[in-house]
Amino acid sequence: MSKKLPKLILLSLLISAVSGQIYSSEEEEVVQFIKEWASLESDLDAQANLIRDDRVMISGSNKWPNQVDNLMIQKERRSATLKRDPDWKIIQTIISPEVRIYGNVAVAHFQRRFDFIAGVGDVSPPVFNHATMILIKEKGKWGISHSHFSQI
Repeated sequence: MSKKLPKLILLSLLISAVSGQIYSSEEEEVVQFIKEWASLESDLDAQANLIRDDRVMISGSNKWPNQVDNLMIQKERRSATLKRDPDWKIIQTIISPEVRIYGNVAVAHFQRRFDFIAGVGDVSPPVFNHATMILIKEKGKWGISHSHFSQI
């Protein structure tokens, strides 16, 4: 066996460790769940199916009402925006997710990027948030129980 082989193995392990997060299958499942939630930003009803009725949402210094009221407020705001600009779009991107699993509870932290794209006028710069979510797994399905967002 060559003397270079142990060095090559060590080097490849270091590259693997630095090149990206390595997730367990359940952690990867949570990451994909969060990315699905983010991709549904333009379909609030579909997005709401991933959120538990008892979710608590904190954004900035505000605690939002229960999920039923929160969804109603979001839909009203979205409707008013689309009346003014029918081509308005919103895109949410998840950046650098970190997930920890504790039985049927997952804690996730990530950055999220919001791009608000106007159909008319200037495009606003993206908005970035730090996000923490707590998810609960019941009957084999994850659901968002708590979310906390703070602007960067």
